[in-house]
Amino acid sequence: MFTKKYIFETKTTRTKRILKTSAVVGSIAVMGCILLCIYIPIFAEEQNEITSQALYQKSPDVIAVFTGDIGRIDYTLKKAEQYPSAKVFITGVYAKNSLSTLLRKQGKEISIDDYLSQESHHIELDYLARNTVENGLATINYLRKLKSPKSILIISSDYHIFRISRIMNALKDHSADYQFYYESIPSDYKKTGNLKKLVKEVYKFFKASTFLLFWDQESPILD
Repeated sequence: MFTKKYIFETKTTRTKRILKTSAVVGSIAVMGCILLCIYIPIFAEEQNEITSQALYQKSPDVIAVFTGDIGRIDYTLKKAEQYPSAKVFITGVYAKNSLSTLLRKQGKEISIDDYLSQESHHIELDYLARNTVENGLATINYLRKLKSPKSILIISSDYHIFRISRIMNALKDHSADYQFYYESIPSDYKKTGNLKKLVKEVYKFFKASTFLLFWDQESPILD
């Protein structure tokens, strides 16, 4: 199918062979995408369980959230209340936002001024990251500024966790003793909008994987 069937191949047989090959390759690609769409939410659930067991009665040193969808920051702030000793890193914040505006959008019951006076020293915002790879780089750079952080809890939507974990594994400073844990916000895939996000995430995963494949891992991480 993938090679010539005849020594002297005619234009017709060559066209048929190419069409058959394309159909097989296309079918394999579609099936792979479908399987990945099924596996991505399962992977996120597995990571939630691993994180729950690993951080049972134990606080992470850092909680990092990769922004980009509704509910992530609110979820992270609730986690920060659960782990008051953890530092919080919010990466990919829109330029016009500040911690005050983010808190107002989350509808915090505590007054903004009180929250800022109590917790702002634990929270740092990153405005530069524009995509997940840059979120990962910003997180690594932030960790390098801290004094020996060991456990890092990364929060995002469930469809996002699989790609984040692959990116962080590729970007992390292997000389540092980081342990990444992942916790996700579940999505209702009965809703068309969330299903579209999942399908789009498969494309983004392959795009990020291609980038990391050719990325020079020996080059220094940006400061």
